[in-house]
Amino acid sequence: MGVFKTLLKTGLWTGVGSAAGVGGTMAYILSSSQIVDLPRDDPMFRDRTYGWYNPRGTPALSDVVIKRVPLSKIKPELRNSEEALTLEFCRGVWGRWGFWPQTKYQQKYDRPPKTDDNLWDIKELAQAKFDRGLRIVNHFEVVNKKRNEIWIRCGGSPMDSGLRKSDGLIVLGARIDKAAQEVEFTFKSSLFNSSAPKPPRGSDLKHSMPAKIVTLHQWYVKILTESAMGRVLA
Repeated sequence: MGVFKTLLKTGLWTGVGSAAGVGGTMAYILSSSQIVDLPRDDPMFRDRTYGWYNPRGTPALSDVVIKRVPLSKIKPELRNSEEALTLEFCRGVWGRWGFWPQTKYQQKYDRPPKTDDNLWDIKELAQAKFDRGLRIVNHFEVVNKKRNEIWIRCGGSPMDSGLRKSDGLIVLGARIDKAAQEVEFTFKSSLFNSSAPKPPRGSDLKHSMPAKIVTLHQWYVKILTESAMGRVLA
């Protein structure tokens, strides 16, 4: 996800529209959803998939963007299916304007041989089923798919299947709350160095990502979440 820093430098995202327009969009994105640290008892950390990709339990930057939408504002055909909502939310994350700059950057600077099986265009991503094994712009890979969750590995090339210095997992989900008459969309992410030594037992080590990178990461996941709403709103 650190590629967002490069996108900002090259102007691929912020170069679209006037400064005032971009500023207004950023302010709206900041206020339209919340991002919080993932608690240690979150089910993500107990899932077998998480243990497989971070087997040594190395410290991680782990957070979740939460977006709650009234059920009445969701497309009628999606209101009764968390599975359908999750898929459309996922298609919105990777197949709309929020992810477009990274597709262009990856195509130009990080498209090595043997990656033709990846999806590189947001039009293709907007129609994908996001089944396990799907690879995206040589940077993401779907590693698990459940009824209301889609797990995606990030941080490095899917061609590197081993432990990585730059590694991480994204979990996209949707939950229908009938009592509250709303849908809760979640964009969980956990970024870590899976190749680092196992922390000593009982240690309370924290991730070592610089504050600027943390801020850029938080901006990016909120942008992707907001962009995804275009696939689910009526």
